[in-house]
Amino acid sequence: MRHIKLLTTDSLTLEYNAVEDYIVATWHGTFTSDVIKQGYEQILFFLQKERTHKLLDNHYDVQGLWVELTDWLANDWHPRAEQAGLQYHAAVYSRDYFSRLSTDRAMSMVRDGIAQGFETIENAENWLNSL
Repeated sequence: MRHIKLLTTDSLTLEYNAVEDYIVATWHGTFTSDVIKQGYEQILFFLQKERTHKLLDNHYDVQGLWVELTDWLANDWHPRAEQAGLQYHAAVYSRDYFSRLSTDRAMSMVRDGIAQGFETIENAENWLNSL
């Protein structure tokens, strides 16, 4: 079994890719501050639980501008995730223009080399699997 389901909520599905050893976070719907913070705290919990160092953060089906939380993601959550062992964070851009801008801003604020944005899930998976 390749993907092990960890969590399913209205806005987030978390799975563990047991073959390539990374967490897959698939977001859907409209991002709100509460949804983002609760979801990323769940991701952090499972990064620690599975003892993995990689995250595939799929924003493809996310809608809305969440630029007000990019500072929190880059300067609060990301350092805690790195301290817990996160080494590589691949984010798949949303089809929604405003959500894409928010994701791009957050990725650009994270320490060089650890986080990158991708157009497709396949490109994000290829990057994670090459590391």
